Amino acid sequence: MLKIALPKYLVFFVVGMLLLAFSTSPEDGGVLSFGTPFFIISMLAFIPVIHRYFADMDWKFFLFPLLYILLIVVMTAFSFNPFQSSVRAVFNVIGFVLYLGLMCSVLSQRLSVQMLARVLIYSGAMLAMYFIVNFFLRSWELGIERVILERYVGGAMSLPWGASNTIAQVLLLSAVTYLILDDRRKLDFLMFCLVSVGICLTFSRSNMLLLFLLFFVVFKLRQLVVVGAIVGFILAIFFAYMIVFAGWDLSGFDSFVSSRTDVDLLVTGNGRLQTLTEKIDYLMDHPFEPIGYYSSLFYFDLSAHNFWMTTLVEQSFAAVLVTLGFFFFVGRTVYRRDRKVFFGFLIIMAALMVEDPHFTQQYITSFWVFLALLVCFGSTEKDMGVESES
Repeated sequence: MLKIALPKYLVFFVVGMLLLAFSTSPEDGGVLSFGTPFFIISMLAFIPVIHRYFADMDWKFFLFPLLYILLIVVMTAFSFNPFQSSVRAVFNVIGFVLYLGLMCSVLSQRLSVQMLARVLIYSGAMLAMYFIVNFFLRSWELGIERVILERYVGGAMSLPWGASNTIAQVLLLSAVTYLILDDRRKLDFLMFCLVSVGICLTFSRSNMLLLFLLFFVVFKLRQLVVVGAIVGFILAIFFAYMIVFAGWDLSGFDSFVSSRTDVDLLVTGNGRLQTLTEKIDYLMDHPFEPIGYYSSLFYFDLSAHNFWMTTLVEQSFAAVLVTLGFFFFVGRTVYRRDRKVFFGFLIIMAALMVEDPHFTQQYITSFWVFLALLVCFGSTEKDMGVESES
């Protein structure tokens, strides 16, 4: 049995992570995660801890993220919609302070790497449960054919704060975090399966493929068969229920499968190549004129669906270099500690090549926590923290 004693400011952080998935909707006047007040309290309480243990932090893991944040703030001033850009910039600032506070909490042994990993996994599990329940209710209300076709922002499958692809990206962070756990418990395994089901129900091809690759890293062959059987069984029960009791028309499913396996769409990345080419053409004509943070949707109507191209167009080549430096040092410290976890980090980097989910409050927060977790994991020879056997 494990006894855990957390400082109060960490309790606020944990509550914030568990509530992160839930939010207000645009119809309420704007999207705001229910975890935000808890993150603000936690952020303010982190400041003394950061001040005390800041000197023990590796300069690389402070300087590069600081420059990253400064560039976001500066480029917000050039954005097409300063208010919407500022909201996202503020959440990045909050995430940055949480990132520093979590690292200092591990350095001060107030928090363990294993506990932080579980917080992120359980946060993802809460999101998965929310998404699955919403999927079920919307399918019952509107018909599953409409739900699986309306995967876009504001569609029947989406949550108030994001479309299915973005939801899958947040869930993927939690799934990769499972690699860090040393003593995997039954509840951890259950949460991982729940997150996996959530990713599958988003019908995001790229994220499902990356999840499948993750399975081969996490599990041995026998375990892989068990996980596949559990996830497959849950999905089979769900769809059988929808067919028998909800009157799901199989012809609608056939149309959906055809749309997801169309060769022409797969070759063009479902239109991603076209929108990517549009950004390249802009850069050729305006190489030194970034359009401002979170401005792609206003300038081009569609984002690049690529984190790096979006950053390049919106924030300049300097932002790309700073981000590359930051991610390089994070990846290097993880690589030296554990190759499997490093592969998980590469999975997240690959996901960013086909999406740009970094504008939602949920992904911003989870990503900063994920980066803090990786730095703490890679920087410690063995887990440090407050957990002890009783």
